[in-house]
Amino acid sequence: DTFCRCSSLENITIPDSVTSICNHAFYECTSITSISIPHSVTSIDDYAFYGTSLINLSIPASVASIGEGAFNGCKSLANVTIGNNDSAEKRSTEIGNSAFSECTSLSSVTIGNNVTSIGAAAFSDCSSLTSVTIPNSVTSIGDHAFFECELVTLTMGNGVNYIDSCAFLNCEQLYEVN
Repeated sequence: DTFCRCSSLENITIPDSVTSICNHAFYECTSITSISIPHSVTSIDDYAFYGTSLINLSIPASVASIGEGAFNGCKSLANVTIGNNDSAEKRSTEIGNSAFSECTSLSSVTIGNNVTSIGAAAFSDCSSLTSVTIPNSVTSIGDHAFFECELVTLTMGNGVNYIDSCAFLNCEQLYEVN
């Protein structure tokens, strides 16, 4: 709970000495609009950035786990890149339950080919999300993972062998599935 509910922080550069961003570290720090996460970070824990005002987010391929609700309720978040397809350093990355749920401005998600699982409700209620490409590396998609998204196009890799119940429930605009 290092900076929990701090309303004055706006921009954060995390030093290379940090390997984990702990539970609730920046929870409801409502003024945070940008963050730089170094390649030394291997985990972003539960609710670490819940309710912040982040706009763009790049999570390096070094991060092996994105915890439950880590970016939940970040209503200004528009663009997310998880992993880096070109990185030499790749870990198997798991996107936790509700990690990005209720990010209502989220319109662009790039899921790197190091991501292996998408947790339950990971992107639920992301009402601006219209297109998603799930790479071959992803083997499982949790229940309600994309619930209430406005998906029009879904491209799913051939590695997916498990899709839990209601993963795409109420994606009423879903027109094209590849």
